Amino acid sequence: MKNTILTMMIFALTTLTFAASDPSRSLASIKQNVRIDHARELLGKSYKRSIVSSFEKHKGLEKNILATVTKGLPKKHKSQARAVTSAVIKAATAHGLDPYFVMAVISGESSFNPHAIGPVGEIGMMQIRPATGEWMAKKMKMKWNGEKTLRDPVANIQLGTAYLAWLREKFDNHGQLYLAAYNMGPKSVKMALNKNVWPKDYPRHVMKRYIAFYKSI
Repeated sequence: MKNTILTMMIFALTTLTFAASDPSRSLASIKQNVRIDHARELLGKSYKRSIVSSFEKHKGLEKNILATVTKGLPKKHKSQARAVTSAVIKAATAHGLDPYFVMAVISGESSFNPHAIGPVGEIGMMQIRPATGEWMAKKMKMKWNGEKTLRDPVANIQLGTAYLAWLREKFDNHGQLYLAAYNMGPKSVKMALNKNVWPKDYPRHVMKRYIAFYKSI
């Protein structure tokens, strides 16, 4: 009996040690089919010759995202790296997006600063305006505590990713358009299209970061 208890204790300690040494143990898992399908959508005909396609069968991308998030977060927020990484992966997967795409938006919007404030009142990692955040929270049946919610990096990512997904549906999965809409609002994008103008700057800005993240793996 004593030997059995001792064996169980050793097994438990070994498991805990392994979990602590493996940075992917506490992370959400990437669904490769979701990631690849969205990458194909974003890159279209250029997907096959892109750096992204070379990672179709690559495993362990969770660790790379964790490393990228950890590096990007301000020093006082680095303890939240695992929570932020899991939030990115879970939210992206739930809405059919590549987590690297969500991470590219975060990088461009706030440089991974959970307390970033934009020029017109945008807050947090994905730079969400309070009115947009409250609206999305109601749609998601998510608790809303005003600006405090947007300063929580996990809640901010959940709301921002859901908003991206809503825009994606609104613009028929056209990456250039829903990215532009995330930056300038859907009404402004429609007005631009009515004048035969296709917004390019912000989508190009995000996609450069998206490709750069894959190149850094």
